[in-house]
Amino acid sequence: MTPVIIQDNFLSIEECKYLIDFYKSQPTPEKYNTTYPLNVETKDNSLAEKITKFGMTVNNSTVDWLQIVRWPYSNSGKELHIDDTSNKTTLSSIIYLNDDYEGGHTYFKDGTSFAPVVGRAIFFDGYHYPHGVSPIDKNDRYTVAVWMKKS
Repeated sequence: MTPVIIQDNFLSIEECKYLIDFYKSQPTPEKYNTTYPLNVETKDNSLAEKITKFGMTVNNSTVDWLQIVRWPYSNSGKELHIDDTSNKTTLSSIIYLNDDYEGGHTYFKDGTSFAPVVGRAIFFDGYHYPHGVSPIDKNDRYTVAVWMKKS
């Protein structure tokens, strides 16, 4: 099973700001649970290419789909779950676009918790590692959520 991998500075501060600005320039997406996910086209997308390049080194995975997600500061968070939306998912990733909020840590069933750091990416097998997001207590949290499949 693929271990949890942390990549600090996976995206630059400028890239993260660009993605947040891009999100804000789009019509507000439909609410999903407590979040507002914006699906992003992966064809001819430099972000998807960068993630795929890394995924190939981990377990030969390529981006299946990705979203920029806004987690509002009130009543956002997610209980432990597995990424079972697609039976093709072989690798999941969370990329933090900001860290000027309170809470919003990615945590795992074993108690491991990762603090948000701008540009940090966490790669893991989301089907085998139950994971969640601690409640966001102040300011909105922005992330890129990625689901990958075997190439």
